[in-house]
Amino acid sequence: MHHITLLCVGPIKTKWIAEGCAHFLGRLGHAIQMEVVEVPASKQTDPAKQQAEESERLLEAIGKREGDIWILDERGKAMTSSVFASSLGTLRDAGRTAIFVLGGAYGLTDAVRKRAYRILKLSDMTFPHELCRLVFLEQLYRATEINKGSGYHH
Repeated sequence: MHHITLLCVGPIKTKWIAEGCAHFLGRLGHAIQMEVVEVPASKQTDPAKQQAEESERLLEAIGKREGDIWILDERGKAMTSSVFASSLGTLRDAGRTAIFVLGGAYGLTDAVRKRAYRILKLSDMTFPHELCRLVFLEQLYRATEINKGSGYHH
């Protein structure tokens, strides 16, 4: 079974987003071994300090794991769902794990981006980080369904 880790900042506070994430995590449980690791959100009020503190916590979590690191970041490269599915299939077939990193409200530092195997952009638009988690989990589920050949993606 393919192992994927999502490293992210803080718990989800918005009820409907938490429900959506739980929905897709439940569906993913049949296809992959999924681990979601939430590092504590910073209590800093200054955006740069908040970003730095959260990025440091994410780097520490990355250091405890092995796998190809995919950074979810607005500066990344966009990918269609089919190309994403193909990329995940290639990793799975090679027996490699994937670690996806999603920053907090103010994003990630360059130190985190430098650790990337790939930097992936979910959209040209800007979304709240909680919503990015939901969109990512749906796309991850979609990728597994594309790779299975189900009718979910049409």
